[in-house]
Amino acid sequence: MTDFYFHHDPDQLPEYSGECHPVQIFDSHLLNKYKCSHASKELLTKIRKLGVAINPDALDLVTIATAVTSAETFEPRESAPNSWSRILNLQIPVLAPDKWESVAKNLESLLGFLTGDQWKLSFIKSELGLPKPINSKQSKIAADSLKGLNTVCLFSGGLDSAIGAIDILNGNSDIRPMLVSHAYRADGAKQQDIKKLLKKPFGEFSYSIAPQLSGQAKHANDTSMRGRSFNFLAMAVLGVTALRKANNDDTISHIIVPENGYISINPPLTRRRIGSHSTRTTHPNFLSQLELLLNDVGFNIHFINPYQFKTKGEMLAECVDQDAVKKAIPLSVSCSHWHREHIQCGYCLPCLIRRASIFHAGFTKDADYAVPRLKSILNESEKRDDVHAVQTAIIRLKKSPDYMAWLRQSGPLPQNKETREELESTVKRGLAEVEAFLKSVNLA
Repeated sequence: MTDFYFHHDPDQLPEYSGECHPVQIFDSHLLNKYKCSHASKELLTKIRKLGVAINPDALDLVTIATAVTSAETFEPRESAPNSWSRILNLQIPVLAPDKWESVAKNLESLLGFLTGDQWKLSFIKSELGLPKPINSKQSKIAADSLKGLNTVCLFSGGLDSAIGAIDILNGNSDIRPMLVSHAYRADGAKQQDIKKLLKKPFGEFSYSIAPQLSGQAKHANDTSMRGRSFNFLAMAVLGVTALRKANNDDTISHIIVPENGYISINPPLTRRRIGSHSTRTTHPNFLSQLELLLNDVGFNIHFINPYQFKTKGEMLAECVDQDAVKKAIPLSVSCSHWHREHIQCGYCLPCLIRRASIFHAGFTKDADYAVPRLKSILNESEKRDDVHAVQTAIIRLKKSPDYMAWLRQSGPLPQNKETREELESTVKRGLAEVEAFLKSVNLA
């Protein structure tokens, strides 16, 4: 168990110890890199450069997201009794602590569903003032660029988000989006290359929390990143509030989350993967419950996944601009191991689904993979795990094709029967895409 303390002023933070972890957030004070870990150093400046006054609740939300992402990054899962589920206590400074205390229990539960950890959140009154727009020509240009925009769309640099942006901006959609990105190291350049393929004007807001461990820490950062979507969605909410201010329109509420339906549900391929290997970053239960919580706080937002009932292969095959998506494929990143070597591995589950989708849609040019030939890893236990898990799931579901029971293992499903049946069909088709790809390389 670790107690995390967050503050913008390092003098207000306790000393670092084995069970006490101080984290300095933002750049309002000189960084004390030895005493504290730090995160979101550039966020306030990025917000000021938007050129519009920011909603105080939105600042609180991204502060909470910064704290959650930092704690999840700084606490290695190996330190947990079962080497996975950690106990994380966070003290977070916000402008409206009573408001956030009223939803703390629900937020803790949601974060537990998302990351598999036990969370305890407490809030103290922040002494930080709202960041004011920079008074400059560049800031005015930035504010003007938000006018006319009516939606926020997540843009990660992944293949699904590339398709989402292309469908909106290269087709006949009347959506005028702000693309919100959370760029990790080496991601930003790839995101910019994909943006060059987009034909209509769009707004953009991108930043990285960039959590950095204290010089006193004796361990490396955790890389499982199960809670990354909470941070991503918090930034999208901030984007919505910026669009409302720039357009003087409080009806702007939509946040598009482009994700194929199979990986959105992401049912565990084997029993031992329940909770650990199966991420829930855009699971419909998580998105719907987070939407309810945020609207209880007063945000009035709505998450939309237009591809909830599409496989990744169907998304590719049906993209409105086939020339653009063909160029986007080798520029996009899907791999869960990307941040280790900055090349896609080719054998993790996201890579397998990606390769299957490209095979399904009939494209031939892809990004480079560390392992282009899957047969070459069959004798490597650490690398073959996902391939074997997919093979096992395919065989098991052929013998006992209860897909609905399988889906339920990923989390609560919508109550509407037709919606559940559509999700079941989507996951079934998604697994069939992977099976077809594995057959093409003589692995199924």
